Amino acid sequence: MARCHGLKLSLLASLGLLPLACGATTHDGADGEAESGGSRSGAGGSGPVSGGSGPVTAGSGPICGPAGPATTFGVGGAPPSRSTCTAGVLDPVSGLVRCKEGFEHRPAAVACEVVGGAPAELEAGGAGGEPSSKPKPRAQGGVACAGNPSICDQFELGYCGQGPMSPVCLSGCITDADCGAGWVCTCHDYTSHGGECQPANGCRTDADCGPSLCAAYVGPCGDAGFACIQHQDQCVSDADCSQGHCAYGFIPAGGCTNLAFPARVCESSVCGRPFLVDSDARVACPVATGDWIDAGASRPGVEHLTREERAALAAHWTRMGQMEHASIAAFARFQLQLLALAAPPELVEGCTQALADETAHTLLCFGIASAYAGSSIGPGPLDIDGSLACTSLADVVDLVIAEGCYGETGAALEALEAADAASDPVIFAAYARIARDEQRHAELAFRFVRWAAGQDERVATRVRAALVAGQAVSPAVQDIVESCLYAVLTQRAAA
Repeated sequence: MARCHGLKLSLLASLGLLPLACGATTHDGADGEAESGGSRSGAGGSGPVSGGSGPVTAGSGPICGPAGPATTFGVGGAPPSRSTCTAGVLDPVSGLVRCKEGFEHRPAAVACEVVGGAPAELEAGGAGGEPSSKPKPRAQGGVACAGNPSICDQFELGYCGQGPMSPVCLSGCITDADCGAGWVCTCHDYTSHGGECQPANGCRTDADCGPSLCAAYVGPCGDAGFACIQHQDQCVSDADCSQGHCAYGFIPAGGCTNLAFPARVCESSVCGRPFLVDSDARVACPVATGDWIDAGASRPGVEHLTREERAALAAHWTRMGQMEHASIAAFARFQLQLLALAAPPELVEGCTQALADETAHTLLCFGIASAYAGSSIGPGPLDIDGSLACTSLADVVDLVIAEGCYGETGAALEALEAADAASDPVIFAAYARIARDEQRHAELAFRFVRWAAGQDERVATRVRAALVAGQAVSPAVQDIVESCLYAVLTQRAAA
């Protein structure tokens, strides 16, 4: 927790907001290490990892939580046993069984209860409570609901939930059939909209997995769903990972399937600033090209790794390269948005530097991916169609909060944690560079929100709506972003 608090203080200090932040007082971590100092030593190199006006150090322990047992894939650990669930406890609401091993599986589908709303057959009721012959449509996430959640009542089991950028109308569910093929209905609590639809990657219940189990998973960037536990999985829960978390995927977005690694592995990818278009995070497909490789850069050691380990690490760094490459597009768009909004030159200059940073990150990641793969890998064409539709101040604020405040803050924390666990000096240096730069990019996002709040008083309403809705991020990232955004609003109110 000390590292999380250190990043929060550093961001607040760089923005001149430290006195305005609730609880932003300096203290030592539980290990007695001062928040503002420290260094990393060992095989991975030495020296602090810092950015902005205050240092953020990759110390001797992981960020925001204890380390798990040393069974990380690619570092020599043995894979966990498969499909073993001991001391299982059934959750009567979700129907999921929580296992001692740290994962949840789905023995059977259940029907979610709807509290405070009409039964499913009357959900499309008309005036006077009479059933309507025309059912309500299901929400597709295209209707904004910030500050007006009742607008979602027009949809079947509609509710205002968090989309990738801002609150949007979503449709709940009672059974799997409500979600359609390839989805499951998960009941997290008793609500007026029932449950929530999540992807089913090959299974809806344990019966679809033969002798295995249909277990819940979290993807590299927070997306959740269900998939069978399989023999190539290198973990079944975060407890199996000494760095990062147990994630399912590496399948690139945009219809790309090459270099995919559909399995659970210990993941520490830095998601960075996503390139969001109509709520979708776009990336370019990886192709065989050496154009995005710095021939003079150092390469990690690969001789001690097995063929399978090298393939997994190549997929990991390819995915990071795709996301860093997409970040170039996100900042290029942000540059145009800043110019369209007549933003001050210091914001434009900061965006120009961020563009150069993301280009360097992309070269770094694809160079490492190519070293592990033993062949050249780089990005193909990136689909930018429709990416410039967002130009109003309020809409750009929504985009920057999602891409910059949340995305870049999360990336900085993830990179610090990954650097802390790295034993190869090349990998440590790569994560250290990324951590330093992503913190500056987060600072740029908060500075923009502060400037925007001074241009239009309605911006504060959008910021508060984003804070109330929250994001699919870790509690540590949420705490940092909330502190900084609330401090920005406090400063604006005091002006």
